[in-house]
Amino acid sequence: MLFPLKKSLKPVISGFVGMLCGIANDIVLKKTLTIFVYHDISDDPSEFSCTFNLNVYPKVFDYQISFIKDNFNIISPDDLLKGKIPSKAALVTFDDGFRSYFRNAVPILEKYKVPSIIFLNMEPVKGSVFWSGLITYLCEKEEDFRNYLKSSLSKRTDEKSLFLFCSRNLVDSYIKKAGKSFEKEVSQFVGEFATEKDLVEASVKPLVFFGNHLFNHDVPLSLSDEELLSSYFKNIGELKKYPNYRNMFSFPFGQPGTCYSDKQMNLLFQNGVKKIFSAYGVINTNSLSSYLHRIPLCSFHDSAAKIWFQICQQTLKNQLIY
Repeated sequence: MLFPLKKSLKPVISGFVGMLCGIANDIVLKKTLTIFVYHDISDDPSEFSCTFNLNVYPKVFDYQISFIKDNFNIISPDDLLKGKIPSKAALVTFDDGFRSYFRNAVPILEKYKVPSIIFLNMEPVKGSVFWSGLITYLCEKEEDFRNYLKSSLSKRTDEKSLFLFCSRNLVDSYIKKAGKSFEKEVSQFVGEFATEKDLVEASVKPLVFFGNHLFNHDVPLSLSDEELLSSYFKNIGELKKYPNYRNMFSFPFGQPGTCYSDKQMNLLFQNGVKKIFSAYGVINTNSLSSYLHRIPLCSFHDSAAKIWFQICQQTLKNQLIY
């Protein structure tokens, strides 16, 4: 009987803690910048988005944006670059380039007059395979690939994070051996990506901004310094075609240490980037920092208590680890 009791109490405890977090945040958040990160906003999310908890249903997203606007002072990317950051500031960001951002998220953001920046991988926007989709598809669906990958690694690795060890050489070698590209399968797995037409139409909207997420969604630690800079500058070459591009960068996969290094971050700063973003869930106590962290929200966060709880528990958990 203990387990059902624990399960039934969980929403109550979460709600109570969330309420306390909301009260505490009125004090704690006064001199901070809270950045939210999204990916997919869809009523019909792809298997990829569901597998990695990347989707928010539009109705829930509408509620979340309304909540953020009511409880924070939302800034634009230009405000951030100029250092115009008020008390209890917040910024809304997206990664990758799902078409649902342009079709579903932007109209909701415009409804509330909320600016956002989407960090784009321009290679899949231009029609090539989405690298993150390819490596996660192979690791999820192809047992032969998993065995091939594990046999190529020098140390044992957790099954859930195998995709982080997929270098271009390893994947290209396997694809050549398999004799197929997997592009059709990956496209179905990932879902619709934005097109260049979507970007052109959105680039003149005053609340929409574009940022850099590498030319494709490689694991940064799998890249040499030369490969990292090549992908970074190649993406800038495409993004500069749009008037709403801003010199900001978010790391693919976004977790410091396991996905990218301090050395790589410093290399990008040395090559001109103004702001770098992680996907490490913590509030930014130094809102003027050039290196900023972001808190993810998903469809589960459909109430004030759950959103406050996510902000508080993510921040507390990661401050204890980091």
